[in-house]
Amino acid sequence: MRAWCCREGREVILGRRRFVLAAAALVAGAGPASAQITEVEKRTGSRFAPLQGDPWRAPRTRILDAPDFADANSIWGATGRDASGHIWIGVSAKVPGGSAHLMRFDPASSEWRDHGSVVERLAEAGALHPGAGQVKIHSKIVPGDDGRLYFTSMDEEGEAEDGSALPKWGSHLWRIDPVSGRWEHLLAAPEGLVAAAGGGRWIHALGYWDHVLYRFDTVTQEQRRVVVGAVGGHVSRNMIASPDGHAFVPRVTRDGYGTLRAALVEFDADLQERAATPLEFYFGEAPSAEDHGIVGLAALADGRSLFTTHAGQLYSIEPREGAAARITALGWFHPRGASYAPSLFALDGRTLVAGIARRDDRYEWIVFDLASRTSRAFPFDTHDVPGPLLYGSITRDDAGRCYVGGWRSTPDGHRPLLIQVGVE
Repeated sequence: MRAWCCREGREVILGRRRFVLAAAALVAGAGPASAQITEVEKRTGSRFAPLQGDPWRAPRTRILDAPDFADANSIWGATGRDASGHIWIGVSAKVPGGSAHLMRFDPASSEWRDHGSVVERLAEAGALHPGAGQVKIHSKIVPGDDGRLYFTSMDEEGEAEDGSALPKWGSHLWRIDPVSGRWEHLLAAPEGLVAAAGGGRWIHALGYWDHVLYRFDTVTQEQRRVVVGAVGGHVSRNMIASPDGHAFVPRVTRDGYGTLRAALVEFDADLQERAATPLEFYFGEAPSAEDHGIVGLAALADGRSLFTTHAGQLYSIEPREGAAARITALGWFHPRGASYAPSLFALDGRTLVAGIARRDDRYEWIVFDLASRTSRAFPFDTHDVPGPLLYGSITRDDAGRCYVGGWRSTPDGHRPLLIQVGVE
């Protein structure tokens, strides 16, 4: 799977509008959030901070240095949080036969702890094949109703980017007890499990090729699997799970003229298909199987979910009891049109969403008002890090600060990059 690409879609210039806010004075991250955590926050690993002052300005940023290990390469959006407010990070490697590490960061003390490598934990579980690697933790790190954190690891050795060959060493679904630090191996899959999403009792994972959806029941330990479908080497980098346990995965096909088409398929908790909604803005201006599909994710306090596509269109998913969810295109996340927007943060959980977007080879901080469907772009300080690549995240700490992962360029390759983002 290719690390990253950013194809520009058609540029759409939005007309100037007045920004109408429900509250006139708002700011994210100005102080500690309420000690109370809602059910939606608990189930999605989100945090909605009280907003005061003016959020429409450039944020303050800080570079965090995770513990180093040989061949540490990048943080592919593999972030999450536990109920105590600790931030969990998956740091990926690169060399075949290598291993990703799972780490924990304490925002209160700025202390790190390395919870070990995937290969070490496979050996402990008696599931390690000689020579096997697990170079990536690419998925989000998502909470289950049992208080544990769930994530996937994967390898890329031997895979074919046209979708004709699976990764040699496949993938694994894991959970960790955030208190004891104990890992538990749950299942092995031949596909590359690139994404994970939680729905309380049910944990979902998305594998390539052909968009294979796995569902793990945290109560019964039952595993289920269904093939959703994706042509060639297409891989959506993310999927969505709603608080009711439903999963949403793109299905990508070619019509009779060879044109790529995408639809968002809704599955219920039994992995029964409920609906398929066409996604007009799934691909960039020149549709390609190499596009990244769903990239950014965020949960809202009312149970709705938001996501961005490779082209930079913002969508919402509204669950409806007794009916298929309503999927709505909200417009371009970036005020000037198409961009690559792999991170989303629901600032107050209701009206304001922010995130990183790349456009014209520049990273910017975008604030989007859901009420007026308008946004503004602000400078984003990467502290002169050489050749940064910023990937996806949804994770915030109890003070409302956001965490964005990626890599920095070095003379011999890349090293992990983690940026803490706060708005004052």
